Amino acid sequence: MSYILDSAISPSEALRRVALGQLDIAQTALSTPPDRHSGVHSTRKCLKRLRSLLVLARPGLPEPIFAHLNDEVTRIARSLAPARDAQALIDAIDKLEKDDQSGENTATPIQSLRGWLQKRRHVAEQNLERSAASDALRGLRALRPAFASLCVYPNDFSPLAKGLKRCYRASRASSGHALLTESAEDLHEWRKGVQHHWRQMQLLTPCQPVDLTSRAEGARALSQILGDDHDIALLVRLISTPTMMFGSPEDTAAFLKRCRKRHKALRREARAHGETLFVEGARSFAKRIDAYWMKAAEKAAAEPRNDNIVAFGELRPNRAG
Repeated sequence: MSYILDSAISPSEALRRVALGQLDIAQTALSTPPDRHSGVHSTRKCLKRLRSLLVLARPGLPEPIFAHLNDEVTRIARSLAPARDAQALIDAIDKLEKDDQSGENTATPIQSLRGWLQKRRHVAEQNLERSAASDALRGLRALRPAFASLCVYPNDFSPLAKGLKRCYRASRASSGHALLTESAEDLHEWRKGVQHHWRQMQLLTPCQPVDLTSRAEGARALSQILGDDHDIALLVRLISTPTMMFGSPEDTAAFLKRCRKRHKALRREARAHGETLFVEGARSFAKRIDAYWMKAAEKAAAEPRNDNIVAFGELRPNRAG
């Protein structure tokens, strides 16, 4: 099932179709032991898409239902995080080595840190095989009835437009704050909003493919930059921990210098992307997307049906006058 909302049907039905489709993909991916690592990655992506969908629909949902679904999706995602997180940091080390042009000798901390992370990933993968994967599958199955009955009120685009405006406004505000402080925590918080925006643009792309595809691609690129920044911040925290020795003080200092250099470059990129992506005000942005949806819905309603479905009223026999 594609991760897009169909404007030809009611928003509630469109949300249910997407949510159940993501649950199907996640369960299939996690049920394939030969390539469990890839399956975990695919499952976590589905769970992130579900959270973005819930945030979009939140104004039209009873708060207890939103809180329950959001908490359960988050809990399942966290149970699958350790193995993937260790791999992400190994990938970050590989990127640092690939991007480095300084020629400085920092192999010792990098190799030691990579070895430590590989052991950590192995332990996480063992836990995944023992219990985490099966627990997550049970959690995904338990979520299905709630998502199958998901319904927004009113059953039109207005609650989604409100959710879109809230999320965009929060992301825009966290953008300004993160670019001002440049702290790892603030940049990571901004990334969460950017990821929601990226996936919400994917959901709404059929309304205006050219504009919203471009926005989705821009938000995805920004999310990747901020993700790389976060991974390096975690590497810095690890190698700076007093009880963790990955190399000599000289090699460690050189490695940290490379991390600071990479941070600087990534944050320049993030600023340029963010200032472009969030230049529009939240109210204007939400109003524009609402107009896209209404126009797409009107166009879909005007198109002739081609689904071979006979209306109920057409089944009744004609009565004598």
